[in-house]
Amino acid sequence: MSETTKHIVREIYSEVIFELARDGGVIEAIMEDLNCIDGVLSSEPDFAILLGTQTIKGSEKSDIIRRVFAGKVNDLTLDFISVLARRGRMNFLPAIADRYQAMMDAHQQKVLIEVTLPKAPKDEFLNRLNGGLSKAINGNVKLLVHIDPAIIGGIVIRKGDKVIDNSVRTILKNTVKTVMERSRVRIKAVGFIKPQDLN
Repeated sequence: MSETTKHIVREIYSEVIFELARDGGVIEAIMEDLNCIDGVLSSEPDFAILLGTQTIKGSEKSDIIRRVFAGKVNDLTLDFISVLARRGRMNFLPAIADRYQAMMDAHQQKVLIEVTLPKAPKDEFLNRLNGGLSKAINGNVKLLVHIDPAIIGGIVIRKGDKVIDNSVRTILKNTVKTVMERSRVRIKAVGFIKPQDLN
């Protein structure tokens, strides 16, 4: 299957499940289900291989899915992944979940803001940060947190192509750069002073 075909398949399945979830008022619940099922398949590779094998009929894969997840996920989710299993499309689930997430964010008019921190933050800090950023942009914010000990401290905030870099690493780098530039200026100035001018 070509990449173009895979893209089309992902788009079609994502749009179908999202429209059904929107009509049923269960957008967030379905997102949680998709992430949950994707997590199960990632943590249980033998189960994922079983659902991907060609030696088992699609109808049997669908039955397996229903036995495993019945009562644990929304009925809409169960019907959807049963169809994926029957049609041999379970390997598309991660891409479908990613696309569904993007559609949900757009539907909720959330603005993606990436933040880089030197260590894992506490929930209280993230809640305050989310509230502050939401107020600053006058909209809903979806935080994507990256951890990078190399920034030493502070925070780097990115919204699209705009970056606010308040990291200790950058502050130190800029400080050193400023000191070096001032030193060069002084050295040049001293070079213009003639010995007789110092008498």
